[in-house]
Amino acid sequence: MTGPMYPGWGPEARRGLWSVLGCACLSFLTCDAPAQRSSFNNREVVPPDGTGHYRILIGGHFHGTSNNRSGYPAATLLANLDTINALAANVFVCTGDLFMDPVNDRPRYVRALFSKLNMPLFNAPGNHDAPAVEDPRTTLLDIPFNVGDSGATRSDRVLILDTEQDNGSFTGDQLGMLEELRDVPGLRNVFIFSHRPVWAEDDQRYDGLFKDNTRSLTGTNFRKDVYPLLEKLAEQARIYWISGSLGGGAPSSIFFQRHAPGITFIQCAIRDEPRDALLYADVFPDKVEWSALSLTGQGLLAPEAYDADWWHAHAGKKPDTNWRLLPYLVKTTVMRKEFWWGALAGMLVLLLVRRTCRR
Repeated sequence: MTGPMYPGWGPEARRGLWSVLGCACLSFLTCDAPAQRSSFNNREVVPPDGTGHYRILIGGHFHGTSNNRSGYPAATLLANLDTINALAANVFVCTGDLFMDPVNDRPRYVRALFSKLNMPLFNAPGNHDAPAVEDPRTTLLDIPFNVGDSGATRSDRVLILDTEQDNGSFTGDQLGMLEELRDVPGLRNVFIFSHRPVWAEDDQRYDGLFKDNTRSLTGTNFRKDVYPLLEKLAEQARIYWISGSLGGGAPSSIFFQRHAPGITFIQCAIRDEPRDALLYADVFPDKVEWSALSLTGQGLLAPEAYDADWWHAHAGKKPDTNWRLLPYLVKTTVMRKEFWWGALAGMLVLLLVRRTCRR
C-alpha cells in the first residue's frame, strides 16, 4: 500500500501493516481466521475441495471497447453470467481495466455484474481503474491455497500486483512480496496477476505483439530485479504471470507462452469483440490444466496454441469489412470529439506550412 493511497505513512508503518496482513494470509485455510473477501461483491475466496482441486477464472478489460460510454460492463460478459457462474470458480480475477470510470460506473457494475456473480472478484488495477483507491485490497493481494500432499503441506500463491503504481516497476512492498515467496515452504504454483505485460517489454520474442498495450516510457526493473526472482522460484514451482493489457486490434483474447522452464507468460482480456474469451485454470495437486471459454460461441484452440508464433502469424490481420456498416462507422467517427480535435490540429499545421512556404 505504497504511493498516494496512504501518503502520510512511513516505511516502518507500512512494513508493520503488511506483516500483520501477511500473517493473516498465511493462516488462510489452515486455522479459524476468516477467508479473504472480494471488495467488489463481498464474497469469500472458496478453499480447494477435498482432493486439493480449485479453479481460477481469468479475464480483463471488462469495460469492453474504448468508446463504451454506457457505464456498464461489456455486453459479451453480461450475456454469459449464467455460464460464468456455472464454472463455480474459487476466485475470479480481472486483469485490469475493470471500469471505464471507476467512480461513476461503480453503481451500474454493482447492479449488473457484482451482485450477480457467485464467486469473489478481484482486480489487478489498470490505467482506467484509477482513482479507485478507496480499498487497498484491489491493489495488492496474497491468496495462499495450502493443500496437503502426501502428508506434506504444499502451498500455492496468487499475487495481484499494481503496475500503475510505479509506472510498471516493482519496489517496496510489491517487490518484497515477490521476494518473500522464496521462503514459502513447499511452494508449488505461483499465479501473478498484473495489468501491464511488463515481461514483454525489451524482449525481442514479443516485439510488436502488443502494440496498443499500456507500457512505461522509461523502462521498468522487471529484467533487473524481478525476472531473476522468477528464475529462482521456478526451480521448485510453476510460475504463471498473467496480464491483461490487450489493444482492440489483438487477434485473440488469449496469449499463452511457455517462456522458460517453469515460467509461463499469459495475457487475457476482452474488448466486446467476436474474439472475446475468458481463461480458467484447474489446479490439481500434481498439475495445472488450462481451458478457454468463448463469450460469443466461436470455436477456440487450446489456450497453449495461442503462443508467440501464432500471434506473429495472425497479428495485424483484420476481418473482412462489412460495407453495410459503413454509414454507421462514418457517423460514429465524425461524432467523436477526437475526430474534430484531430481535424483542427491538421488544419492548423496546414496553415502554418502554407504561411511558411509563402515567405
